[in-house]
Amino acid sequence: MTFEFSGVLLRAVDNQRTVSVKANTLGDALTELKATYPQLGVILLDGSGRLRQAHRVFLNGEVVTTPDRAMPLADDDRIEFLTAIAGG
Repeated sequence: MTFEFSGVLLRAVDNQRTVSVKANTLGDALTELKATYPQLGVILLDGSGRLRQAHRVFLNGEVVTTPDRAMPLADDDRIEFLTAIAGG
């Protein structure tokens, strides 16, 4: 599957907009991404290994309202993260 990154997440993946990963679930894919890009794990995941609430997950262009690490993924899936930005 392909992960697409933008904004602050780009810095964590060496400014690559697209990263391909082979995994069967979202959790496995996140583990693989974390191994390659450790800083990405710090940004995306909380201390329990769950996705931080500041991130929205899109699977093939559709929002995933409750992303779960057990969520199955196919080789041709496209995952995007949209990160909320706070400020004043």
